[in-house]
Amino acid sequence: MTEKPRLVLWFEEFGRDEVKSVGGKCASLGEMVKIGIPVPPGFALTTECYDIFLKETGAGNEMEDHLKRFPEGPRVLSEFEEASHTLHQIIVSKEIPDDIRRTVCQSYDMLCERCGIADLSVAVRSSGIAEDMPTASFAGQYESYLNVRGKGELLDKVRLCWASMFSTRGISYRIKKGMALLGSSISVAVMRLVAGRSAGVGFTVHPSTGDDTRVVLEGNWGIGESVVQGVVTPDTFVINKEHLVLEEKRVSEKFRQFVLTHSGTEEQDIPLEKRGVPCLSDEEATKIAEYAKSVERHYGIPLDIEWVVEEHVPFPQNTFLVQARPVTAIAEKKTPAERLIDVILSRSYRK
Repeated sequence: MTEKPRLVLWFEEFGRDEVKSVGGKCASLGEMVKIGIPVPPGFALTTECYDIFLKETGAGNEMEDHLKRFPEGPRVLSEFEEASHTLHQIIVSKEIPDDIRRTVCQSYDMLCERCGIADLSVAVRSSGIAEDMPTASFAGQYESYLNVRGKGELLDKVRLCWASMFSTRGISYRIKKGMALLGSSISVAVMRLVAGRSAGVGFTVHPSTGDDTRVVLEGNWGIGESVVQGVVTPDTFVINKEHLVLEEKRVSEKFRQFVLTHSGTEEQDIPLEKRGVPCLSDEEATKIAEYAKSVERHYGIPLDIEWVVEEHVPFPQNTFLVQARPVTAIAEKKTPAERLIDVILSRSYRK
Protein backbone atom coordinates (compact mmCIF):
# COMPACT_ATOMS: atom_id res chain seq x y z
CA MET A 1 0.00 0.00 0.00
CA THR A 2 1.39 3.38 -1.03
CA GLU A 3 2.11 5.69 1.90
CA LYS A 4 0.02 8.86 1.83
CA PRO A 5 2.20 11.91 1.12
CA ARG A 6 2.86 14.30 4.00
CA LEU A 7 1.53 17.59 2.76
CA VAL A 8 1.75 19.65 5.96
CA LEU A 9 3.91 19.31 9.07
CA TRP A 10 3.76 21.52 12.17
CA PHE A 11 7.01 23.09 13.37
CA GLU A 12 7.07 20.83 16.45
CA GLU A 13 6.92 17.73 14.22
CA PHE A 14 10.31 18.10 12.54
CA GLY A 15 13.87 19.31 12.99
CA ARG A 16 17.10 19.83 11.11
CA ASP A 17 17.12 16.26 9.76
CA GLU A 18 14.02 17.01 7.65
CA VAL A 19 15.61 19.47 5.22
CA LYS A 20 14.57 17.37 2.21
CA SER A 21 10.95 17.57 3.32
CA VAL A 22 10.68 21.12 4.67
CA GLY A 23 13.72 23.03 3.40
CA GLY A 24 16.44 24.79 5.32
CA LYS A 25 14.45 27.65 6.81
CA CYS A 26 11.64 25.46 8.13
CA ALA A 27 14.03 22.78 9.40
CA SER A 28 15.80 25.45 11.44
CA LEU A 29 12.52 26.75 12.86
CA GLY A 30 11.52 23.23 13.89
CA GLU A 31 14.90 22.56 15.47
CA MET A 32 14.65 25.75 17.52
CA VAL A 33 11.19 24.73 18.74
CA LYS A 34 12.66 21.37 19.83
CA ILE A 35 15.27 23.02 22.06
CA GLY A 36 12.82 25.48 23.59
CA ILE A 37 13.62 28.68 21.68
CA PRO A 38 10.56 30.95 21.31
CA VAL A 39 9.40 30.72 17.68
CA PRO A 40 5.98 31.90 16.43
CA PRO A 41 3.69 28.89 15.88
CA GLY A 42 3.21 27.60 12.37
CA PHE A 43 3.44 24.80 9.85
CA ALA A 44 5.31 23.87 6.68
CA LEU A 45 3.93 22.86 3.32
CA THR A 46 6.32 20.04 2.53
CA THR A 47 8.27 19.69 -0.69
CA GLU A 48 5.79 16.96 -1.64
CA CYS A 49 3.18 19.70 -2.13
CA TYR A 50 5.36 21.39 -4.72
CA ASP A 51 6.29 18.11 -6.42
CA ILE A 52 2.63 17.01 -6.62
CA PHE A 53 1.65 20.45 -7.92
CA LEU A 54 4.18 20.23 -10.76
CA LYS A 55 3.06 16.74 -11.73
CA GLU A 56 -0.72 17.03 -11.44
CA THR A 57 -1.00 20.42 -13.14
CA GLY A 58 1.49 19.62 -15.91
CA ALA A 59 3.59 22.63 -14.90
CA GLY A 60 6.72 20.52 -14.64
CA ASN A 61 6.43 19.26 -18.21
CA GLU A 62 5.72 22.76 -19.49
CA MET A 63 8.81 24.12 -17.77
CA GLU A 64 10.96 21.32 -19.19
CA ASP A 65 9.65 22.05 -22.67
CA HIS A 66 10.43 25.75 -22.35
CA LEU A 67 13.98 25.14 -21.14
CA LYS A 68 14.68 23.13 -24.32
CA ARG A 69 15.07 26.57 -25.91
CA PHE A 70 18.34 26.81 -23.98
CA PRO A 71 20.19 23.49 -24.51
CA GLU A 72 23.20 24.73 -22.51
CA GLY A 73 21.11 26.84 -20.15
CA PRO A 74 20.52 30.60 -20.34
CA ARG A 75 23.77 32.49 -20.92
CA VAL A 76 22.96 36.20 -21.33
CA LEU A 77 20.71 38.53 -19.36
CA SER A 78 17.88 38.51 -21.88
CA GLU A 79 17.77 34.70 -21.76
CA PHE A 80 17.78 34.68 -17.96
CA GLU A 81 14.91 37.17 -17.95
CA GLU A 82 12.91 35.23 -20.56
CA ALA A 83 13.34 31.93 -18.73
CA SER A 84 12.46 33.52 -15.39
CA HIS A 85 9.32 35.23 -16.70
CA THR A 86 8.01 32.14 -18.48
CA LEU A 87 8.68 29.66 -15.65
CA HIS A 88 7.11 32.06 -13.14
CA GLN A 89 4.01 32.47 -15.30
CA ILE A 90 3.62 28.72 -15.78
CA ILE A 91 3.45 28.22 -12.01
CA VAL A 92 1.15 31.11 -11.10
CA SER A 93 -1.27 30.23 -13.91
CA LYS A 94 -2.03 26.78 -12.44
CA GLU A 95 -4.64 25.94 -9.81
CA ILE A 96 -3.37 24.23 -6.68
CA PRO A 97 -4.67 20.61 -6.57
CA ASP A 98 -7.68 20.01 -4.33
CA ASP A 99 -5.92 17.77 -1.78
CA ILE A 100 -3.22 20.35 -1.18
CA ARG A 101 -5.67 23.24 -1.13
CA ARG A 102 -7.92 21.46 1.38
CA THR A 103 -5.03 20.46 3.67
CA VAL A 104 -3.52 23.94 3.69
CA CYS A 105 -6.89 25.55 4.46
CA GLN A 106 -7.56 23.10 7.29
CA SER A 107 -4.10 23.77 8.74
CA TYR A 108 -4.65 27.51 8.55
CA ASP A 109 -7.94 27.09 10.43
CA MET A 110 -6.11 25.08 13.10
CA LEU A 111 -3.44 27.78 13.41
CA CYS A 112 -6.16 30.41 13.81
CA GLU A 113 -7.72 28.28 16.58
CA ARG A 114 -4.37 27.83 18.33
CA CYS A 115 -3.84 31.58 18.37
CA GLY A 116 -7.47 32.43 19.14
CA ILE A 117 -7.77 34.77 16.15
CA ALA A 118 -10.03 34.34 13.12
CA ASP A 119 -8.35 35.17 9.80
CA LEU A 120 -4.99 35.28 11.55
CA SER A 121 -2.27 37.36 9.88
CA VAL A 122 0.62 35.11 8.90
CA ALA A 123 4.06 35.29 7.36
CA VAL A 124 4.44 33.07 4.28
CA ARG A 125 8.10 32.28 3.71
CA SER A 126 9.87 30.20 1.08
CA SER A 127 12.13 27.40 2.33
CA GLY A 128 14.32 25.73 -0.28
CA ILE A 129 16.03 22.39 0.31
CA ALA A 130 19.43 23.83 -0.67
CA GLU A 131 18.84 27.02 1.29
CA ASP A 132 21.03 28.19 4.18
CA MET A 133 23.62 25.45 3.70
CA PRO A 134 27.32 26.14 4.39
CA THR A 135 28.27 25.41 0.77
CA ALA A 136 25.45 27.32 -0.96
CA SER A 137 23.30 30.18 0.20
CA PHE A 138 20.05 31.12 -1.50
CA ALA A 139 19.43 33.91 1.04
CA GLY A 140 17.30 36.59 -0.53
CA GLN A 141 16.62 34.65 -3.72
CA TYR A 142 13.25 33.24 -2.65
CA GLU A 143 10.25 35.35 -1.71
CA SER A 144 8.55 35.90 1.64
CA TYR A 145 5.25 37.66 2.28
CA LEU A 146 4.11 39.34 5.48
CA ASN A 147 0.67 40.17 6.85
CA VAL A 148 -1.14 37.57 4.77
CA ARG A 149 -4.70 37.09 5.95
CA GLY A 150 -7.35 34.56 4.86
CA LYS A 151 -7.24 31.30 2.92
CA GLY A 152 -7.48 32.77 -0.56
CA GLU A 153 -4.57 35.16 -0.05
CA LEU A 154 -2.56 32.41 1.66
CA LEU A 155 -2.92 30.06 -1.32
CA ASP A 156 -1.95 32.84 -3.74
CA LYS A 157 1.21 33.58 -1.76
CA VAL A 158 2.12 29.89 -1.57
CA ARG A 159 2.08 29.76 -5.36
CA LEU A 160 4.22 32.91 -5.56
CA CYS A 161 6.73 31.36 -3.15
CA TRP A 162 6.99 28.33 -5.41
CA ALA A 163 7.44 30.56 -8.46
CA SER A 164 10.19 32.54 -6.72
CA MET A 165 12.53 29.59 -7.25
CA PHE A 166 12.89 30.94 -10.78
CA SER A 167 13.89 34.54 -10.24
CA THR A 168 16.50 35.82 -12.68
CA ARG A 169 19.10 35.83 -9.92
CA GLY A 170 18.07 32.38 -8.72
CA ILE A 171 18.45 30.88 -12.19
CA SER A 172 21.84 32.58 -12.61
CA TYR A 173 23.00 31.31 -9.22
CA ARG A 174 22.07 27.70 -10.00
CA ILE A 175 23.89 27.77 -13.32
CA LYS A 176 26.96 29.31 -11.67
CA LYS A 177 26.93 26.54 -9.06
CA GLY A 178 26.37 23.79 -11.66
CA MET A 179 22.93 22.95 -10.25
CA ALA A 180 20.00 21.73 -12.35
CA LEU A 181 17.35 24.39 -12.87
CA LEU A 182 14.50 21.95 -12.30
CA GLY A 183 16.25 19.47 -10.05
CA SER A 184 15.29 20.95 -6.72
CA SER A 185 12.18 21.43 -4.62
CA ILE A 186 10.79 23.95 -2.17
CA SER A 187 8.77 24.10 1.03
CA VAL A 188 6.77 27.01 2.40
CA ALA A 189 6.52 28.14 6.03
CA VAL A 190 3.24 29.57 7.31
CA MET A 191 3.67 31.15 10.74
CA ARG A 192 1.86 33.57 13.01
CA LEU A 193 2.92 37.07 12.15
CA VAL A 194 4.54 38.83 15.08
CA ALA A 195 3.51 42.50 15.20
CA GLY A 196 7.03 43.79 15.50
CA ARG A 197 7.77 46.72 17.74
CA SER A 198 11.44 46.17 16.88
CA ALA A 199 13.25 43.66 14.70
CA GLY A 200 16.59 42.91 13.13
CA VAL A 201 19.42 40.46 12.66
CA GLY A 202 22.22 39.03 14.77
CA PHE A 203 25.51 37.16 14.53
CA THR A 204 27.10 34.72 16.96
CA VAL A 205 30.49 35.62 15.50
CA HIS A 206 31.40 39.27 14.93
CA PRO A 207 30.83 39.93 11.21
CA SER A 208 33.73 42.41 10.97
CA THR A 209 36.40 40.88 13.22
CA GLY A 210 35.56 37.19 13.47
CA ASP A 211 35.44 37.43 17.29
CA ASP A 212 33.44 34.39 18.44
CA THR A 213 33.18 35.54 22.06
CA ARG A 214 30.56 38.17 21.27
CA VAL A 215 27.00 38.22 19.92
CA VAL A 216 26.27 41.22 17.71
CA LEU A 217 22.68 42.41 17.18
CA GLU A 218 21.49 45.03 14.70
CA GLY A 219 17.95 46.41 14.80
CA ASN A 220 15.41 49.13 14.17
CA TRP A 221 11.85 50.00 15.07
CA GLY A 222 9.08 48.16 13.22
CA ILE A 223 9.59 44.94 11.28
CA GLY A 224 12.95 43.73 10.03
CA GLU A 225 12.79 44.88 6.41
CA SER A 226 14.45 48.24 7.12
CA VAL A 227 17.55 46.47 8.48
CA VAL A 228 17.60 43.78 5.80
CA GLN A 229 17.25 46.31 2.98
CA GLY A 230 19.73 48.79 4.45
CA VAL A 231 17.11 51.55 4.73
CA VAL A 232 18.60 52.77 8.03
CA THR A 233 21.83 52.65 9.95
CA PRO A 234 20.64 50.23 12.64
CA ASP A 235 21.26 50.27 16.36
CA THR A 236 24.06 47.87 17.32
CA PHE A 237 24.32 45.84 20.52
CA VAL A 238 27.40 43.79 21.44
CA ILE A 239 26.88 41.17 24.14
CA ASN A 240 29.56 39.13 25.89
CA LYS A 241 28.62 35.58 24.95
CA GLU A 242 29.97 33.84 28.06
CA HIS A 243 28.48 36.15 30.68
CA LEU A 244 25.53 37.49 28.64
CA VAL A 245 26.41 41.06 29.57
CA LEU A 246 25.76 43.98 27.23
CA GLU A 247 29.19 45.50 26.61
CA GLU A 248 28.52 48.00 23.86
CA LYS A 249 25.49 49.87 22.55
CA ARG A 250 25.58 52.16 19.54
CA VAL A 251 22.30 54.02 19.03
CA SER A 252 21.77 55.49 15.57
CA GLU A 253 19.51 58.30 14.45
CA LYS A 254 16.86 56.23 12.70
CA PHE A 255 14.48 57.94 10.27
CA ARG A 256 12.52 55.22 8.45
CA GLN A 257 10.78 51.99 9.46
CA PHE A 258 8.54 49.33 7.94
CA VAL A 259 5.26 48.76 9.75
CA LEU A 260 2.31 46.44 9.32
CA THR A 261 -0.84 47.85 7.76
CA HIS A 262 -4.22 46.27 7.08
CA SER A 263 -3.19 45.49 3.50
CA GLY A 264 0.42 44.43 4.09
CA THR A 265 3.48 46.48 5.02
CA GLU A 266 4.43 50.10 4.51
CA GLU A 267 7.54 52.22 4.87
CA GLN A 268 6.97 55.20 7.16
CA ASP A 269 8.83 57.94 8.99
CA ILE A 270 9.84 57.07 12.53
CA PRO A 271 8.24 59.51 15.00
CA LEU A 272 10.67 62.21 16.04
CA GLU A 273 10.64 61.19 19.71
CA LYS A 274 11.80 57.62 18.85
CA ARG A 275 14.55 58.36 16.33
CA GLY A 276 17.40 58.55 18.81
CA VAL A 277 16.00 55.97 21.24
CA PRO A 278 17.43 52.41 21.28
CA CYS A 279 15.05 49.92 19.66
CA LEU A 280 15.89 47.30 22.32
CA SER A 281 16.12 47.49 26.08
CA ASP A 282 19.29 46.06 27.61
CA GLU A 283 17.37 43.07 28.95
CA GLU A 284 15.79 42.38 25.56
CA ALA A 285 19.19 42.48 23.86
CA THR A 286 20.72 40.05 26.35
CA LYS A 287 17.71 37.71 26.12
CA ILE A 288 17.99 37.55 22.32
CA ALA A 289 21.73 36.93 22.69
CA GLU A 290 20.93 34.12 25.13
CA TYR A 291 18.70 32.49 22.52
CA ALA A 292 21.38 32.90 19.86
CA LYS A 293 24.00 31.38 22.14
CA SER A 294 21.76 28.38 22.87
CA VAL A 295 21.11 27.71 19.19
CA GLU A 296 24.80 28.06 18.33
CA ARG A 297 25.75 25.64 21.11
CA HIS A 298 23.15 23.18 19.82
CA TYR A 299 24.34 23.37 16.21
CA GLY A 300 28.02 23.66 17.05
CA ILE A 301 28.68 26.28 14.36
CA PRO A 302 28.49 30.09 14.09
CA LEU A 303 25.06 31.36 13.09
CA ASP A 304 23.30 34.45 11.96
CA ILE A 305 19.77 34.97 13.17
CA GLU A 306 16.67 37.07 12.67
CA TRP A 307 14.81 38.28 15.76
CA VAL A 308 11.66 40.23 16.52
CA VAL A 309 10.21 41.88 19.62
CA GLU A 310 6.42 41.89 19.73
CA GLU A 311 4.50 45.07 20.41
CA HIS A 312 2.25 45.36 23.50
CA VAL A 313 3.55 42.08 25.02
CA PRO A 314 5.51 42.03 28.30
CA PHE A 315 9.14 40.89 28.52
CA PRO A 316 10.31 38.15 28.05
CA GLN A 317 7.26 36.78 26.22
CA ASN A 318 7.79 39.45 23.57
CA THR A 319 11.10 38.12 22.19
CA PHE A 320 11.27 35.61 19.31
CA LEU A 321 13.75 34.16 16.86
CA VAL A 322 12.33 33.73 13.36
CA GLN A 323 15.39 32.35 11.60
CA ALA A 324 18.83 30.88 12.27
CA ARG A 325 21.29 29.72 9.66
CA PRO A 326 25.00 28.94 9.34
CA VAL A 327 27.40 31.80 8.76
CA THR A 328 28.83 30.90 5.35
CA ALA A 329 32.31 32.33 5.99
CA ILE A 330 34.28 33.28 9.11
CA ALA A 331 35.52 36.84 8.81
CA GLU A 332 38.99 36.25 10.27
CA LYS A 333 39.87 33.94 7.36
CA LYS A 334 39.24 36.71 4.81
CA THR A 335 40.82 39.97 3.81
CA PRO A 336 39.24 43.21 5.09
CA ALA A 337 37.76 43.87 1.63
CA GLU A 338 36.23 40.39 1.51
CA ARG A 339 34.78 40.80 5.01
CA LEU A 340 33.15 44.08 3.99
CA ILE A 341 31.61 42.46 0.91
CA ASP A 342 30.21 39.60 3.05
CA VAL A 343 28.50 42.01 5.44
CA ILE A 344 27.06 44.13 2.61
CA LEU A 345 25.70 41.06 0.80
CA SER A 346 24.19 39.61 3.98
CA ARG A 347 22.30 42.86 4.55
CA SER A 348 21.22 43.23 0.93
CA TYR A 349 20.03 39.70 0.22
CA ARG A 350 18.75 38.40 3.54
CA LYS A 351 15.11 37.26 3.51
